Amino acid sequence: MAPSTARFMLIFAALLGSSAALAAQRTYDKTLQAPPGGQLSFDTAVGSVAVVGHDTQDVVIHAELQGSESFLNQIRISAEQTPSGVSVSAQSASGRGWFSGFLWSGSRGRARFTIEVPRAYPVVLRTAGGSVRVNDLNASIHARTSGGSATIQNIAGAVDLRTSGGGIEVEHLSGPADLGSSGGSVDIKDSAGDLELNTEGGSVRLQNDDGKIDASTSGGSVLAELQVNRGISLRTSGGGITLRLPPDAHGSIDATSDGGGIAFDFPLSTTQIDGDSHLVGTIGGGGLPISLQSSGGSIHVTPDR
Repeated sequence: MAPSTARFMLIFAALLGSSAALAAQRTYDKTLQAPPGGQLSFDTAVGSVAVVGHDTQDVVIHAELQGSESFLNQIRISAEQTPSGVSVSAQSASGRGWFSGFLWSGSRGRARFTIEVPRAYPVVLRTAGGSVRVNDLNASIHARTSGGSATIQNIAGAVDLRTSGGGIEVEHLSGPADLGSSGGSVDIKDSAGDLELNTEGGSVRLQNDDGKIDASTSGGSVLAELQVNRGISLRTSGGGITLRLPPDAHGSIDATSDGGGIAFDFPLSTTQIDGDSHLVGTIGGGGLPISLQSSGGSIHVTPDR
């Protein structure tokens, strides 16, 4: 057998062995009563989690795991009732710190958790690197992920969310939200409540929010399409700002751009202009403050027709 052929056969055999090693699967299922006044606490060193509100008084936990035998043998899942509610965790049997960063990696295996909770059950979530999704709750959310994206939909409650490496998508939120990402975009649609947003590396997009807004990004543009001015502060260090408001909007404008021009399509009562970089004035006779600051692009304020 030629050397090149032999090498090919060795590589092919290794790939087959690797595929076989990753073919193992396991599931985990458990149902617990949800103590009144409690909350769900979820903490995992592996995988993603989706939490969905439903109309019963149970917490239903389902996990799908796939990977090598060594990967599956190291996972320890626990779910139990506690004085504060229901606690679910998935950790390494060895407890070694490198576990979440190496053995949990997608090349060794993956895990997906789906948890159903009563709609009025608050949730506290932490993942070491997987995505977070929460749907259909009338309760608060506190979530942290070290490397995944986050999706929040149909929530009537306060949201406190941080991700170290993914984007954030929120839709149909009724309540205040404090959202932050170290490396992804933030996209919010149809919310009613005050918003505090920050991303270190992506764009910010807001549509149809009814609340006070404080949003900043260090690496992207800002687009805000709003139905009302409850107080607006938009800041970016790496892109432009576009703000669309109803034609009859009221506000007191303070806009600064160090990297582009400033354009207003509203009738504007101007009290101060400093070249193309700074403008102070009012629209609709004045009102709550609208602060716009861009270090890397233009600013455009226009009616949302």
